[in-house]
Amino acid sequence: MSKERVKEWDVIRGIAFLAIVLQHSIGQFAYRKDTSLLDAYTLAATYHFIKFGVPAFVLLTGAALVYNHYGTLNYSMFIRKRSIDILIPYFLWTVIYYITMFPGKSINVEWFKDVGQQLIAPTLGYHFWFIIMIFQFYLLFPLFLKVLTWAIRRRDQNEVSTLNPLLVLTALGYMFLMWVSYKYLPSHASSYPSFMQYLITNRNSNFLFYSFYFIFGAVIAIELERWRKIINRSFRWNLILLIVAYGWTGYELFIGTGYNLPINLNWSTTLKPSMFMLVFAELVALYMIGMKVAQTKNTLQALTAWIGKYSYGAYLVHALLLGQLIIIIDAFLLIHPALKQQYVIVTFGAFLIVAVVSTLMCYMLSKIPFGRYLTGPTGVKKKLV
Repeated sequence: MSKERVKEWDVIRGIAFLAIVLQHSIGQFAYRKDTSLLDAYTLAATYHFIKFGVPAFVLLTGAALVYNHYGTLNYSMFIRKRSIDILIPYFLWTVIYYITMFPGKSINVEWFKDVGQQLIAPTLGYHFWFIIMIFQFYLLFPLFLKVLTWAIRRRDQNEVSTLNPLLVLTALGYMFLMWVSYKYLPSHASSYPSFMQYLITNRNSNFLFYSFYFIFGAVIAIELERWRKIINRSFRWNLILLIVAYGWTGYELFIGTGYNLPINLNWSTTLKPSMFMLVFAELVALYMIGMKVAQTKNTLQALTAWIGKYSYGAYLVHALLLGQLIIIIDAFLLIHPALKQQYVIVTFGAFLIVAVVSTLMCYMLSKIPFGRYLTGPTGVKKKLV
């Protein structure tokens, strides 16, 4: 029997998708040499405020998988369904991206080789790394379940009412991993074998570097009502953490970039300790907002849930649409160069267009036969996947 759908997760999923589209829109304009210093730092400040996008998707993945499959996992059926839902759309959109960027290329052995390389190590779809990373959680889900089951048994045997020890230990280990990622690996990568150097360079697509968010989501799913209460009561301390972490990451960016243009958003990587603290505070705030929005049936609740419903397919296509839109915008800027002084407005305009068109496109694709192979799951079934 299917469980009741957790409404705030739909809202959070929609907001997370919008955050990612805005991040990528910012990335198109913040790096430009003709962006003013004020616009560059305004975009960077916005970028920091919405860094929760990918971690929120990972959290929701952990929460949804545990909520639906804890104690009932049939791994062969599970991984088959996830392969159809996740990998087939990924494969098809990889082909679409390749054809769009190399329209005149003949379909031959070399063509298939290039597409195969894009599937394993995507570069044309700069956002496809997320698919590589998130599918590792599906593959390893039984191991995560074993750890979670062990932690629950320990909790029950020791008459401890929460899984807080598991979450705290995971957070401490993850904080150390972020330090290693930010301070140690960049300066020591060359001392490792070439294979390890590749893994270090592409560590953003390694599940370990997002593992805390998955486990956080799993703990929320197991203790859903308790965590709803904790998050509702967390406003003051979380606001303090958010302000401090936001200020510190902004300071790090300014120290790294200063008054030099273009601004360097590489200082704002998710994989560093200070950004982990900021993202954690943003996720708690986001969950609080998700609960508030989900409590009432209104336009905002319906809209964010609807966007969340088509977020996977929209995520796959949005970068392609953004790239085509940038070509149009650049041509328009040649005619109206004064708009180059308004890159913040241009960025938000591009964001709105891409968010709307990508979601509507996936909505329409979901209505045609076999459209789900392009959009992925759209939450039609009652069971949350």
